[in-house]
Amino acid sequence: MGYFHSFKYLFSFILLSNCYYAQSQSDVDFLVKQINTIHLSGQSDQVFEASQKLIKLSHISKNDKGLSYGNYFLASYHHDHANFKQSIDYAKEAQKYSSYLESNQSHAANISSLLGGNYLLLELYTLSFKNYRKALEILKNKENKTASDSLIESTVYSHLSYIYDNINKPDSTYYYLRKEAKILKRINLQNAYIQKGCSGLGFGNYYLSQNKEDSAQYYYNKSLDYFKNKIHPCKTESLIGLGNLYTAQKNYPKAQTFYDLALKSFNLHHFPDILSELYKKIAELKISQGNLEEAKYYQNLYLQTHKKLDDRMKKERDFVLSEAMKEEKIKHNLEVKKTQRTTFIIISLMVLIAVFIIIYLLKKSKSKNLESIEITKKLIKEKEITEQETHKLKLQVNEAFEEIIQLAKDNSPSFYTRFQEVYPKFQSKMLLLNENLKPSELTFSAYVYLGFTTKEIADYTFKAIKTIENNRYNFRKKINLSPEKDLQVWLRNYIDTE
Repeated sequence: MGYFHSFKYLFSFILLSNCYYAQSQSDVDFLVKQINTIHLSGQSDQVFEASQKLIKLSHISKNDKGLSYGNYFLASYHHDHANFKQSIDYAKEAQKYSSYLESNQSHAANISSLLGGNYLLLELYTLSFKNYRKALEILKNKENKTASDSLIESTVYSHLSYIYDNINKPDSTYYYLRKEAKILKRINLQNAYIQKGCSGLGFGNYYLSQNKEDSAQYYYNKSLDYFKNKIHPCKTESLIGLGNLYTAQKNYPKAQTFYDLALKSFNLHHFPDILSELYKKIAELKISQGNLEEAKYYQNLYLQTHKKLDDRMKKERDFVLSEAMKEEKIKHNLEVKKTQRTTFIIISLMVLIAVFIIIYLLKKSKSKNLESIEITKKLIKEKEITEQETHKLKLQVNEAFEEIIQLAKDNSPSFYTRFQEVYPKFQSKMLLLNENLKPSELTFSAYVYLGFTTKEIADYTFKAIKTIENNRYNFRKKINLSPEKDLQVWLRNYIDTE
């Protein structure tokens, strides 16, 4: 009977444990759905509190889903409040639960997309492109795509259009806006109003930049129709867009009406980057109306908000860049160790093979010197073949040279990424000179390495020659290069020397 009672207690314990796990899992699933609904409604402060509750519950039950989603929601919260460093930290934390993310590729793509959005607003376009490409790649490899997956794709295309708009590439901007619109056209989800509303904003901004005011007005109003009474930064920016449009038409009372509507939305939510731009636009409107006192008031508000945001963004941008460089350095060191290990194994195997061959040949005939000579010739021939293969690889690098030159001339965002692929040792060797070199300085050094003159760099990057000369001077100081040495010749010798 004692054994029976022991078994009964053990069975009860297992049953209770399973019930607790099932209840915890149910609570996590409920909270994830609830927070997502709150997030879509724009109630940012409630998202923060609920996400902390979700993480606490998930820690207790060791629930990877809850931990990943909790950190993702906190990353979204900080992104909306322009706290980009915190947002990036939480997003990276959300990415750590790889086992769960393998089973939920949509969530994995969403995290990469959010990281891309943070880097975009910090104007770190290379990192932004990298994360957006990762999000698209995850969804490309996913089987049985859902409407939600298509929404993620549309969001990525929307943000890519924003990048190209920022670097003044209107054709590329329109291309990605069309890709986004094509996806949204076939989606009929209740929660798709955000993507559709933001798409309207994107088209409105594009057409306003092309001075097509009727089309711009149509899309801004279409964006507002999607949002109605909901809160979202795209809604606020559409109101500002209409204010800008009427300002351009010198319809100042109507412009003021839309700016006021935009201003009221900030009583409900915080978007400091948009608020700063709105203060600037109102100040310009007041100047156009001749109301200098109010113009000065809004100009001061703009300067205060912009300075505060700019200082914080500069600090966060520098920190994020520093972290990215550290990650790149760690990755490079791991690759170097892996290469060294592989090289050691190959050399060891080659030495062993060579030793066995020599022993075999010596045993076969110690007195045949001619055979020894033949063996030596074979080894020399093998070396020549290896050198020929090396030469062939160098030719392949040269074939990619023209492509890189064209990307540089086009000031393409993908120029430095492609340059690294063709010259993989470049960045690591430059960081040995100064590990604090910024991405912009590495890109500049790539232009110099390729042989571009100061004037050509200025022309292709749309900067003043004086700016490029200053960049050249500051770069020399960072790498401690004496004035009498030619920068391009020195760079070539340094990078190309093994």
